[in-house]
Amino acid sequence: MADFDAEIVSKITASLSTAGFAGDWIVSSDIVKLSDRKGTYILLMRLNKAAPIAIKRLRTDSLSPGAYLYAGNAYGPGGLAARLKRHFRKDKKVHWHVDRLTVRASELAAIVAPDNDECAIVEGLVRSGYFETALKGFGSSDCSHCESHLLKQSAACESNAGKLK
Repeated sequence: MADFDAEIVSKITASLSTAGFAGDWIVSSDIVKLSDRKGTYILLMRLNKAAPIAIKRLRTDSLSPGAYLYAGNAYGPGGLAARLKRHFRKDKKVHWHVDRLTVRASELAAIVAPDNDECAIVEGLVRSGYFETALKGFGSSDCSHCESHLLKQSAACESNAGKLK
């Protein structure tokens, strides 16, 4: 699966499994296999350099380089295939918060978890201790439950095991 460090993929998969979630990792060439399935997904994105955010209410100018996770859902027309195809495209109009990252990401992969809830996935990943909120309010403006749908490796995890590449 892509060129992501095996350690981060393993930690995400283990965290999801511990929290009772399962899914299939995909890269852009796998999207056609999804057909019109609907459900939730997690994007794994690597930023090689700082990414400008330019959303005033989030009170930051950019995100630092590193690996980020974004939890989303695709219950509309076209389902997961249409949503992930858009996320994997670089040539698109920036519409959603996450578009600001996907257009700048050096690597993208996704795990599809059609029978799960994106908020429960975020909660499970944070509860694992491996991940924490990357930017409060990012990707969750329509969610009253989550602090953010964008996560990064936790500071405790970085200091104990070294930073994920």
